[in-house]
Amino acid sequence: MAKGPMTKKDMISALAQEAGITQPQAQAALESLIDACRQEVKAGQPFRLPGLGTFALKQSKARQGVNPATGEKITIKACKRMTFKAGSQVNALLNPEK
Repeated sequence: MAKGPMTKKDMISALAQEAGITQPQAQAALESLIDACRQEVKAGQPFRLPGLGTFALKQSKARQGVNPATGEKITIKACKRMTFKAGSQVNALLNPEK
């Protein structure tokens, strides 16, 4: 039976065990990392995690779309979102050379 996705609680437990720190210390460290990532991306700066990848801000322009239920034309608003690009180490792990 496959295990579900890793939860925040699972991450905290794994971080505490691997780093040899308490769960509250691991939680504070994880939350600090997440907050730093959010703040950097919000400010328009990429947030790089060496060995993992880069989080960045992407802005999409407003555009025309179609409501699939009614066929009515609609305007999709411009928005900002966070994107992630895996680093070379992750790509090599996921796609080993044969």
